[in-house]
Amino acid sequence: MKREIPREILKRGLKKLLFLLLLITLLVLITSVPVNFNLDYYDGDFQINTTWQEIQGHMRENLVLLYSGRIFRVPLDNRSLGNLLGVSALRSFTVFFFGLLLGLLWGVPKGLLDRKKAHKKGTFKTLQKILPFSLPEILVVLGIQMLGAYLYRNQWSPIPHAGYSSWLNMIYPILAISVLPGALIAKTTAEAIQEMAKEPYILVAKGKGCSPYRLLRVHYSRGILLEIIGAFPTILVTMFSSLVIIERMFYFPGLTYYLVEFYRNSMGNVHRAGIGFTLFIVALGVFYFIIYHIAEFMKSWALPARDKQ
Repeated sequence: MKREIPREILKRGLKKLLFLLLLITLLVLITSVPVNFNLDYYDGDFQINTTWQEIQGHMRENLVLLYSGRIFRVPLDNRSLGNLLGVSALRSFTVFFFGLLLGLLWGVPKGLLDRKKAHKKGTFKTLQKILPFSLPEILVVLGIQMLGAYLYRNQWSPIPHAGYSSWLNMIYPILAISVLPGALIAKTTAEAIQEMAKEPYILVAKGKGCSPYRLLRVHYSRGILLEIIGAFPTILVTMFSSLVIIERMFYFPGLTYYLVEFYRNSMGNVHRAGIGFTLFIVALGVFYFIIYHIAEFMKSWALPARDKQ
């Protein structure tokens, strides 16, 4: 029985690896279409600015470059694509990680406060709940950016609102990316407490005179943690989609920022821009694959533990 568990883990791991390789290959093939590709309809016929043979050539070249590792040494603006990928990925990962941490730091306390005010009703309370989910995300980011620009230009804050010159430039993107995850965490926390409050063991603890602090520390904390972990796939996917908007609006040079720059061909050489676009798409696909499966693993671990309570 013990031997079957490692085999099952190995089998699943190999399946995931094969799926990842297939995903990478498909991304390379799809993105090998030149970034300056154009399709026109003229005089009853479609005309393209390239040929199928050229596209096939790009596909073969990109596959060889990627799987041989030479794609990381392709020069671009006095540096290699690998160097640019490493620097931009580190910036994006930093914003992503600290945005998630900040969302947890303010989302959980807000969920606890929302639970305490569950019996209260009013327009402000309703708006407080629905506003983060009802507003388009671009408006939330724009609001944070305008506030940052106003404070910086009036010399009320030393934090730059755009570009990247130091770690200070990460502050507003981190704030912006934490809004939706924090709201989801607050909602999950409040709903978890409301559900657990109906459980017999909570009612017995209250009947014995258990203090609210002890109820939270001993009885509620584990259930809240498991519910938040169960919601992680949704939270992480939301953050991943937010990264594109945030990096573009704050001119923050992360993965998605350079991806758009390659697509727009604003970095010079068209051919190298196409190779860079392919590499950065693959990097984002791998990044998404990893965080999604980590979240799914955490969820599969959390849900059985929650059912045993």
